Amino acid sequence: MAKLKKVNIVSSIIAMLIISISGIGTYAVKGLLADIKTQAAKVKAEVFKELENYYKVVKKEVFKELENYYSAKIKTEFEEMKNSVKEDLKRTTDFINTVNKENLAQEIRNICAKETIKAKEILREQLTSMKLEKLNE
Repeated sequence: MAKLKKVNIVSSIIAMLIISISGIGTYAVKGLLADIKTQAAKVKAEVFKELENYYKVVKKEVFKELENYYSAKIKTEFEEMKNSVKEDLKRTTDFINTVNKENLAQEIRNICAKETIKAKEILREQLTSMKLEKLNE
């Protein structure tokens, strides 16, 4: 029985040691997990900060590229519109000049026709007066 008591005492001591070590281990693991969680939060914050800074830089570069692209595009389109307006204006001016030349030519023809009629009337009158003079002689 003494041996049994020794075994029970040793078993109790071992059980107490296991429970104590378990409790200490639990607290140690909890502390370790808390440290890991804290470190993970710090790393997460640092990574987020780096990503935020990278995003700001990339955003700035992208907006600069977009500004350059659209500035060039606007300039190109403005030049194209300006050239188109110049061409339209030239065509319109040419058309107006052609119409004006045709109108001027028509007016000259009309004036010439009127002057021809007047000249013919004057010639007829002179011929008539010459004939009358000859008849009177």
